[in-house]
Amino acid sequence: MESRNQDGFALIAVMGLVALVTVVAIGGFVLSKQVLHEASRVQGESRAFQVAQSGLDRELASFTPASLEAGVFERTGSTSDGVYTVVVTPLAGSAFEFLMTSTGISEEEAESVSMRFFYLDLWNMNIGAGDSAALGGGRGWNGNASITGPLYIRGDLDWSANAAYEGGPLFIRDGGLDVSGSGELGKAEPIKLYATNGIISGAGNVYLDGPISSSVPDIDLPWIDDEYMDEVYQKALDESIDNFMGSPSLALVNSEATGEDPTTYPSTRVTAVPASTSTSYKYIGPAAGRSALDAGTTFVEIDGSSFGSWDGNGYPVGSGIHDDFAYDAGAGTLYVEGTVFIDGDLHVGPNVQNYVGNGTLVVNGSIFIGANLEPRDGLSAEQAMGIVATGDIVIGDNVHSGNVRGHYTGAIFCNGTVGLYHTGTSYEGSILARDIYGDKPDIHLETNPILPTVLPESMPGAGGGIIFPGTWTRN
Repeated sequence: MESRNQDGFALIAVMGLVALVTVVAIGGFVLSKQVLHEASRVQGESRAFQVAQSGLDRELASFTPASLEAGVFERTGSTSDGVYTVVVTPLAGSAFEFLMTSTGISEEEAESVSMRFFYLDLWNMNIGAGDSAALGGGRGWNGNASITGPLYIRGDLDWSANAAYEGGPLFIRDGGLDVSGSGELGKAEPIKLYATNGIISGAGNVYLDGPISSSVPDIDLPWIDDEYMDEVYQKALDESIDNFMGSPSLALVNSEATGEDPTTYPSTRVTAVPASTSTSYKYIGPAAGRSALDAGTTFVEIDGSSFGSWDGNGYPVGSGIHDDFAYDAGAGTLYVEGTVFIDGDLHVGPNVQNYVGNGTLVVNGSIFIGANLEPRDGLSAEQAMGIVATGDIVIGDNVHSGNVRGHYTGAIFCNGTVGLYHTGTSYEGSILARDIYGDKPDIHLETNPILPTVLPESMPGAGGGIIFPGTWTRN
């Protein structure tokens, strides 16, 4: 009897043990399944995040405002781990700032990342990008002077007296903002400030839209070199005999020459350029070819003497035709179409009042502007001038033009210094140079948002821009 009781107890114990093992096994299976599911979810999220990040990187690298305007976004793509969708939103109150959001999907998991960033067209800002291009000169940018629009410089920005800066963003690389006197920045509307060394002094006169960022992009401009000069030299030669006004893309026949023989050109341009031995009227220099970089010797002055032909002078009245390079001294109108190459210094004197055409003056030397050089009918695709110099560019008072102020509306690129001299001197457009200098009262520098859309084709860096990443978030 006792044996049976023991057998029954043993059976119950075994059954209990089996039940326990079963419960543990089931529990382990459920736990394992949960762990596996969690691991799979985490892995899916990780891959979805990587897909989203890849999409953001890809689309950010190729972004331009033109692609946004063309309706490219939203935009989809794929990686080996999944697919992504990218959308871009312009931020309110800024023409330069955008928000890009990328959503990645992998293994049914979704992750999103966003980047707030600036896109800055090189030709929608003023840039002093030399090794140390501290803006301001001996006495700083002062005395009722002003700068309006995006600005990038290297070295300290010395802002003093009654100077006013508006528009922004303001980028100061390898330097800081030093404000003195009654100089102010961003008073009318707060600006974005990016400065390696922050505000050195005068913070009370600086009105900011958000915190200062010490992260400033390192802009390396496409400096003028022999390769570029060879290209535009040849272009000037070709355009002298192609029988088109400016470049063939304008599709305006001009009847420049017969049988590509430059000596058959019908205008009176021969009187334009003393010392030039070239027979190609858009290349002014030695017949043997251009000089070494920044070593041109053919000096050209545009001021009191007419040259070339235009509507009503050498061409029928109402024809709308003019030489690619001509000057009407009576009206003070300079005509520039396509690419004109001057192998030496250029002086534009005070008799010049305006220009007509879309073209680039490439100067193998320095340029002095003591004139009111602006588009006759306003900046447009038909009237936009660019000037390129291997040396320096001076606007205003200088040894050539005497005690006069200067004004220029257009584009400037030079390997040297662009200086604004004499009280009242002004510039509208974009300067890309080693240094930007100005130390006289009442001088003004302002960007024009139209310029990048009408920029002459021979300007260095045409169509280029920089993306400046800002705040990154994982959603």
